[in-house]
Amino acid sequence: MRLKQPVFITSRLLPGIKIGNATIQIEYSGFDNGRIVYRHIIDLMEDGKETTFEGTDLKSGRGGGNLNNGFSSLLSFLGAFTEGETGLFPQGLREWAEQNADEITMMGMEFEETILIEE
Repeated sequence: MRLKQPVFITSRLLPGIKIGNATIQIEYSGFDNGRIVYRHIIDLMEDGKETTFEGTDLKSGRGGGNLNNGFSSLLSFLGAFTEGETGLFPQGLREWAEQNADEITMMGMEFEETILIEE
């Protein structure tokens, strides 16, 4: 696997990015009816305390995808969350997401336009 900035290997040994005071990571979790299931982990550091949010509800389109596609989708959903969509992520992420909405959008565009994770 080759990574391009701003993607790096996190302490969990997963590809990740930093947005504000959060580290966002993704990995493959399995398959479901021809679709890849991704596991995403968001480690949020606030007031010297780390809170972890995990999910395995993100899936590729039919025929699969890669980690770059997974990050792009994840950031797209985070962007929708900042615009008021409920139920996408735990409410504990809302303030962080709203404070970092511009960076989430820009990072999402970067994943759409550039292959930052080569597998």
